[in-house]
Amino acid sequence: MKQDRYFYIGILLALGLLTLSFNLTLNAFWTTFPIALSLLSIWSWIFEKHNITFPRISLITIALGTGLALYGLFALGKWFLLYNGIPLLTELETLYQLVQPTGFLNFLFLFVIIIPGEEWFWRGFIVKRLMNQTSDIHAALIGTLLYAGCHLVTGSLLLVLAALIAGLIWSFLYVKTNNIWVPIVSHVTFNLLLLILFPLI
Repeated sequence: MKQDRYFYIGILLALGLLTLSFNLTLNAFWTTFPIALSLLSIWSWIFEKHNITFPRISLITIALGTGLALYGLFALGKWFLLYNGIPLLTELETLYQLVQPTGFLNFLFLFVIIIPGEEWFWRGFIVKRLMNQTSDIHAALIGTLLYAGCHLVTGSLLLVLAALIAGLIWSFLYVKTNNIWVPIVSHVTFNLLLLILFPLI
């Protein structure tokens, strides 16, 4: 089917772009990753219709709450690693070194291109396409597995787990509200806390 072709090519495109972004030199990440998410955003806008109606206040409150709750869960996860002596703290430090924005352009790319781009593509394109083929719950689950699975190319177990947990929340927010702004606001809130206001490293 024609629509399925765009879906599968989109997955392969995401896989290839993530591979490039996370496996080039450290200094290249903040150049390649915004470009990757720009291309994925364009793909989603070309091949899928998007509802861009801004959500009502109650949904914004849910979005803010889930972003805060996700941050709390990740902070609890860090405490769990430390308390149990699980040797993943070095990987967490390395991951932060890669993805933590350090200058104005990095912050601009993160909040204007990367976060919206991930949501437009993974929820607004991938999960939405799946919703046309299966139940909303199955679409959220399959979309999350694809999102986390593509992060395997990063070589980071923590990033795959993060994508699995956060992706599940954002996918369910999308299928339950049918409004892309809800997972975008949740994602922005989470990253604002995780990478800027209260980083875990």
